[in-house]
Amino acid sequence: MTGNPTRSSTMRPMLPLLLLLVVGQAPALPGETTLVSFCKQRRMSACEALQQTDPKRAAEIEAEAAKNALRLEALKVAEESRDQEDSKADESSEAASGEPPDCKGQNHHVISRRIAEELERHETLAGLYKPRDERFKTRAKDEASHCGYQDWHRKVDAEVIKWLRDHVDATPEQFMKMLREIYKRPDLLDRFPHGF
Repeated sequence: MTGNPTRSSTMRPMLPLLLLLVVGQAPALPGETTLVSFCKQRRMSACEALQQTDPKRAAEIEAEAAKNALRLEALKVAEESRDQEDSKADESSEAASGEPPDCKGQNHHVISRRIAEELERHETLAGLYKPRDERFKTRAKDEASHCGYQDWHRKVDAEVIKWLRDHVDATPEQFMKMLREIYKRPDLLDRFPHGF
């Protein structure tokens, strides 16, 4: 992702997951049996037992689960559609920037494999990023600026890893701010004119 990702754009992929978590952890209502509560949480053995003891209630829970599954699917579709629109907007802004369509510079993934490995061990950032995360990439101006895992790249990775180790309680916002500051440096802006 080029530019400054907003907090909502970095959180968007989590919405369907959060909905599923909320739906899957339905609390027991007053007067509700454990069997009903467990069936709402989609524990199949509880649903089968409830089907035998209270088929009407089991059918209601199944219908509710089906509605929730449809809502979740609709959220996923909306999220994919939004991501496609964001991608098209990024492409059109690159075209408007005057960068030739056959640019020889490689895509640079800000979250390299080494950084992702360190992130997986991090106290607060584990699970939020993956190696070569497509959300965090920029394009080099030419092949000389980025071709493989060059010395400058290893130094940037080492700096980011040191920062992660020094900031064990960092938030995603602090981590993104640090990355943006690195990619605003003149030497990296020379390599990646669009920054990060």
